[in-house]
Amino acid sequence: MSSIYFESNSNRPVTDRGRRVDATSAIESTIAPLAMPGLILGLILLGLGVTALVRLGDWVGNYGSVLVVLAYVLYMAAAVRLVLWGAISVRSLHRR
Repeated sequence: MSSIYFESNSNRPVTDRGRRVDATSAIESTIAPLAMPGLILGLILLGLGVTALVRLGDWVGNYGSVLVVLAYVLYMAAAVRLVLWGAISVRSLHRR
């Protein structure tokens, strides 16, 4: 049986709910100059993902629905995340 140990006189919070990640962390980051190319690449990837819908039926017939749908969802999720990161970073860079 495991137990959780808390120091009784500790001033530290149990959780880090008070800690927030600011948009300024993207400005001070070393990869901040890659925000605009990342946004453009993400938009291109999204466009290619939408055009892949035409061939998706053929791929499902050849490789199986589970594999194709899983790969497509992961691909689109990565593209959307790249677009969101690029858009938020570019916006925070230009707000200064």
